Amino acid sequence: MKVTIRPLVESDAYTSVKWRNDPEVFKYTGNTYKNEIKIENELEWIRKVTASPTDYRCAILADDVYVGNIYLTDIDGTSAHYHIFIGNKEYWGKGVAKQASLQILDYAFNKLKLTSVALRVRKANISALMLYKKLGFVEEKADDTWISMRVVAE
Repeated sequence: MKVTIRPLVESDAYTSVKWRNDPEVFKYTGNTYKNEIKIENELEWIRKVTASPTDYRCAILADDVYVGNIYLTDIDGTSAHYHIFIGNKEYWGKGVAKQASLQILDYAFNKLKLTSVALRVRKANISALMLYKKLGFVEEKADDTWISMRVVAE
């Protein structure tokens, strides 16, 4: 399966809004939504985040099918925060997240010349924790719910 990433575009909202309203997709993220996300909200969100100079927000494509999102946020010249979710559940457990993560980390370290990338993950998200460790992320701190991790440029 060929996995690629590309910057988010406004039309992605028509797919991603479905994922945001699926509690199973977002159960391990830091985002919880009390109300249904409407297409207008999703379009507005994509316009806002794609205009941000401190964010690099991408769609994940598997064999040209839009299956999730991956981001670098709070980019400050030396570091950024990493986020990912696979919204299309048919692609869970197929290595898509690993391939997309390798691409965005390559972008972070080789194109943006960052020195580190940080993330926060729920302790209960075992598959994500395993992936992050394979990618070189190291635990920095933890509480009852969350683990903070970081990977540094080689």
